[in-house]
Amino acid sequence: MSERIGIASFCIVALVCIGQEKWKRRKKRRRSHSVGTDHESISARGESLLTPTLPYIIDYLKCLQDHCDPYTNPEGHIPLCMSENKLIIELVGLRLMQIETASRAFSDSTVYCYNNTLGLPGPREAVAYFLAKHFMFPEQRDMSFGEALGFIQPGHVAFGSGAASLLSHLALSLADEGDAVLIPAPYYAAFDADLRINAGCVAVAVHSTNPAMGPTPDDLEHAATLAEAKGLRVRLLLITNPNNPLGTIYPPELIKSAVDWARSRKMHTIIDEIYALSVHNGRFESALRTLNNDLRDDVHHLWALSKDFGASGFRIGTLYSKNQRLLSSVANLNIFSGVSHPMQMVVSEILTDDHFIYSFLENSRQRIRYSYELCTARLDEMVIPYIPAKAGIFVYADFSSLLPEQTAEGEARFSQLLLDAARIIMTPGLAQHDRKPGMFRICYCFVNPEVLEMAMQRLDKIVGKIRRWHWDNLKAESLSDII
Repeated sequence: MSERIGIASFCIVALVCIGQEKWKRRKKRRRSHSVGTDHESISARGESLLTPTLPYIIDYLKCLQDHCDPYTNPEGHIPLCMSENKLIIELVGLRLMQIETASRAFSDSTVYCYNNTLGLPGPREAVAYFLAKHFMFPEQRDMSFGEALGFIQPGHVAFGSGAASLLSHLALSLADEGDAVLIPAPYYAAFDADLRINAGCVAVAVHSTNPAMGPTPDDLEHAATLAEAKGLRVRLLLITNPNNPLGTIYPPELIKSAVDWARSRKMHTIIDEIYALSVHNGRFESALRTLNNDLRDDVHHLWALSKDFGASGFRIGTLYSKNQRLLSSVANLNIFSGVSHPMQMVVSEILTDDHFIYSFLENSRQRIRYSYELCTARLDEMVIPYIPAKAGIFVYADFSSLLPEQTAEGEARFSQLLLDAARIIMTPGLAQHDRKPGMFRICYCFVNPEVLEMAMQRLDKIVGKIRRWHWDNLKAESLSDII
């Protein structure tokens, strides 16, 4: 009996000691959390989100603090790495500042209340009208509102806080964690994060012999086979047309063959046409027209105001899908990422203003084309090869001959030289999954033509000095006159 009492006493003492030790550890952990010094100040999931979504985003944000101005800060930084069209902001702003636009945004009582998270009825009708008129039948300028809604049903349209948010929702709803998403390379650098952060999907680059023409079914099959050999389930195909960063337009037959290939594998296809109305030299045919609107439940269309309307800060994207179960899933996800009702009303007024839209788009194309020709003319003078662009707000140029070595390190050194000596940032090709070091995307619409000319002059000097002195002989004094 005494032995049992002794054992019980020992256990009680041990439990008390263990409890006190746990309390001390919790107290210490709370103290360390309060000053933010312990690695457990956030969860493991939080730790996984600390990697920047774009490898060049930190340098870009620093550049914004010292932005070049021809008159007040001519020696400032010039970021040419961000795909935004600032040439048209004035045009959009003037239209938005009309009194009736603001009145419509706030005069309707429905904008103050909860509603369908896919969007208000009126704005969804406006997007359906816009897609039918400018994507499916751009030649039918006299198409009526009723006729347009006969082709695209508003119930198949959804709003979301930007194309990135909607893409994330699609990946989360159509694929499982660890599934692969095929993307023709090179591709937009942020797609990796868009697909990974919430959905846990793996982006897989599809390389082809001629990236400008797009992937063939054989290219897609090869990429899928390689992914499957790594234990990945290939679930989605993501196509951006017009292409970013190439600025090329895939022909209709390529889009059709890619969708047919995906369907043969029972995969879903996401068509991202965010640059559809930024075509400045050529003809673009939307997948909605190519497929004769036969989306079934496995083709999903994305667009946003970010590029064609220079309004990335609005965070307004659109999804068009005939998959009702998918739309129901997106509706629940949109609780966390919907578009505010006043902004939906503003957008609906603009998208149905035919007079403004046609005038604006023509003006936009002219401004894009002017800056494109300014940029490429200077590249021609420097004898820097590039892929002739027909759409988008960038040009993809080949600086590989200027690298100190044909490696990722060589590309990084060239990028750093541009930043340090010329105060310029361009989008590096390896960040866009190009296999060739030295390819860079130049976003010429991010600045006005005057600043673009300054950037190209700085770039010209860098190119000249590398060719003259080579990397081994480049010294600080030889680079002092770049700016």
